Amino acid sequence: MHIRDMKKEDYEEIDRLMSQVHKLHVEGRPDLYCEAEHIYSREEYEKMLENDDMITILAEEDNKVIGICIVSFRNRTCMIERRTAYMDDLCVDENIRGKGIGKNLFDCAKQKAKEMGAERLDLMVWEFNENARKFYESMGMNVQRYIMEEKL
Repeated sequence: MHIRDMKKEDYEEIDRLMSQVHKLHVEGRPDLYCEAEHIYSREEYEKMLENDDMITILAEEDNKVIGICIVSFRNRTCMIERRTAYMDDLCVDENIRGKGIGKNLFDCAKQKAKEMGAERLDLMVWEFNENARKFYESMGMNVQRYIMEEKL
């Protein structure tokens, strides 16, 4: 397995993996998520690649993309000024999960975020996604806050 920066020509593979994540969200929260042909348009994807303040990496094996990770940086208003990395997306091909690919992507993104001046790493995971919650806990992540809801 090799981890590298994403390239423009990777779009179709990135789109394929993002569709797997989106399908999970549609199934887990059909009251919030609807079917979508593409999660990121090609234009949005290429803008991410051009953004020097983002981490866009992938894992590949035998020239096949098997995992992706996208991290942006945020500053919070009215809070102590800290550069925070926000993991927007982490996905490993559903057919080969559990082989350490996600861990390697997570560790690589975390290291890059440190090098880019981040003092912490945040992410959001849905309550229904027990596998993801367990994975992030195994990576040392802690619950920071709860977002509550009540259907009306």
